[in-house]
Amino acid sequence: MSRLAGRVALVTGSSRGIGAAIARRLAADGARVVLHARAQRDRAEAVAETIRATGGTADVVMGDLAQGDAALDVVRNAFAVHGALDVLVLNAGGGKGGMAADMPVETIDAVLALNLRSTILAASEFARLTQSEAGRVIFLSSGMATHGAPGVSIGAAAKAGGEAFMRSLAQELGPRGITSNSVAPGCTRTEMIAGQSWPDQVVPWTAQRRLGEPEDIADVVGFLASDEARWLTGLTIAANGGLITTAANILARAK
Repeated sequence: MSRLAGRVALVTGSSRGIGAAIARRLAADGARVVLHARAQRDRAEAVAETIRATGGTADVVMGDLAQGDAALDVVRNAFAVHGALDVLVLNAGGGKGGMAADMPVETIDAVLALNLRSTILAASEFARLTQSEAGRVIFLSSGMATHGAPGVSIGAAAKAGGEAFMRSLAQELGPRGITSNSVAPGCTRTEMIAGQSWPDQVVPWTAQRRLGEPEDIADVVGFLASDEARWLTGLTIAANGGLITTAANILARAK
């Protein structure tokens, strides 16, 4: 496929899981992909090599997005690889969970820095650098941004803030032909949940009775990065297989 031929895409947090699947999908669509990792360059290079092995173009940039203005440098370094940047996928995220009342200030700061502050910095630098007339900014959010749950309050606040930022960014960049959207995955089978039993409880709460796969999310991102999605902006797409809400879960269990 060549729907993204000639375009350059940066995917943050792309050494594994959903980010790696997104990088592979965009490369399959013809984009020259720049992968990003915080510390494990060898893992990002391994993903890049799988892309090169199938005829794609892939490079790697490094940086801890939670530290200072590193997010600016990551975008600048990615831009410098090809002298262009058309697609920015803000996939990097995570951090320690816990009850809000038990979270130390430094942990709260770290979660917000990685999930929200770096999103704002990276997207803003992309907006300053890109000359693309079909630019795309895509933020990987989470279902917790809209569905409350104990132990994820800080992460939920960061993801909800990211979605709000993207909606306003869509208005700011729209006149330039740049779209800004969010994708909110449901429970997706990655290394982060491997070996845990709780994801099995989610399966009956999805319309398709299965967990998501990284490729399910990557396909949605691939669509948003394409010209076919040119009229979609300021949206959050819930890529969750029809996951029902917490209240509905309780009712379903009671039956």
